[in-house]
Amino acid sequence: MENLSKHFVFIKGFAIATAFSLLLLLIRIISVESIFFTFLVWNLFLACIPYGVTLILRFRKIQDNRIIFWLGFIVWLAFLPNSPYILTDLQHIQLSTLNSIWFDVLLILSFAINGLIIGFASLRIMQELLRKTFSAKLTNSIIYGVLLLCGFGIYLGRILRWNSWDILTHPLDILGDIAKRILFPIQHIHTWVFTIGFGGFLIITYHLIHYYQEKK
Repeated sequence: MENLSKHFVFIKGFAIATAFSLLLLLIRIISVESIFFTFLVWNLFLACIPYGVTLILRFRKIQDNRIIFWLGFIVWLAFLPNSPYILTDLQHIQLSTLNSIWFDVLLILSFAINGLIIGFASLRIMQELLRKTFSAKLTNSIIYGVLLLCGFGIYLGRILRWNSWDILTHPLDILGDIAKRILFPIQHIHTWVFTIGFGGFLIITYHLIHYYQEKK
């Protein structure tokens, strides 16, 4: 009951934060007469999917069925990079005018931080679920590995322009792009710099938040 109450409080707070982001977006649409940044709504929706998946995986019947649980884990892993991905939407600032640039920074960051928060929330739930099967040390290693994979996932999305749905529609093409970068890492050094950079940022940020929560 306590856990349900905790999740309800979080969802309520997240809804308020999302409403603020939507308000900023509405203000920009009205003031600039452009709907360009409405894609942020879709990106934030995708960022919420991993959280929804982990809430489903919390049900005892799902956890008891290991096949369904690990299939759910794969779905969660495929969509998780969408949560930090919104940070890279800051690249669109280059299209802003001098009059709108700082408002646009606030707008994108509000969506990006919401995406990061909902992603970390789902990661924390998954960490708790994995601890029922693995040791705390191994679970932490898995979580950090997942965050590095998120860095790679952001690269696939932002640079190579793949998205989570393409895993089903173009699996061989995605696997081909991944294989080339694994087999020829030197020729694709930018891939690994990008991956380690974003993955490292996510690991450090998540670790600090997790550390603070543990000390409360």
